[in-house]
Amino acid sequence: MAERIPRKIVFIGSSSIYGRGDTELGGFVQRFRFHFEPMNPKNLVYSLGVFGENVKALALRISSELPPRSPHLIGIYPGFNDICRIGGAKANTEVALKVFRNEMLNLLQISKMLAPTFVMTGIPFDEQRTTPFLKSDSYFFRSDAKVYSQVVREVASLEAVPILDFDLLWRDREISNLLAEDGLHASPSGHQLLFKQTWNFVSKNYF
Repeated sequence: MAERIPRKIVFIGSSSIYGRGDTELGGFVQRFRFHFEPMNPKNLVYSLGVFGENVKALALRISSELPPRSPHLIGIYPGFNDICRIGGAKANTEVALKVFRNEMLNLLQISKMLAPTFVMTGIPFDEQRTTPFLKSDSYFFRSDAKVYSQVVREVASLEAVPILDFDLLWRDREISNLLAEDGLHASPSGHQLLFKQTWNFVSKNYF
């Protein structure tokens, strides 16, 4: 059984992966790393997060950044950059839904060729603070997030990719203390919860 444990785990995605909102320990992936790496000298956790990245760009990074790392397991957090409406509340989403579906399919197919893969849905956010986001001309709506998250589920099911459904796990929680001031990313408490949920998921399915 020990040989099956993934020693090199890559988490890749946008700003939540590199820990946006966690001013204490650098995010849920970093917390995962602090917990996992001391267990075995062969354990490695890579945190590959880029702020503002959409799914198409993420697929390109997976193709170039992951092969040199030879991962045993890949966790993908697509985030919500594809649903951003720039210029006003009635502007189009940055990536149309049909295009997003195709890009998600491509993303998972590429990742699966490299290593066993699981995908994560984005966490619920506070729409009162994301419309607009940080006093900018960018808007994030929960209705868009719901539709695009469902696409993630559908594509994951089609490709037989396990899903860590943060949206579902957080849906009935009081999220005010789990979100950072920007209303979109997790707070330190939120990242701690994400870590626990990620650890439980990976432990159950891969350890």
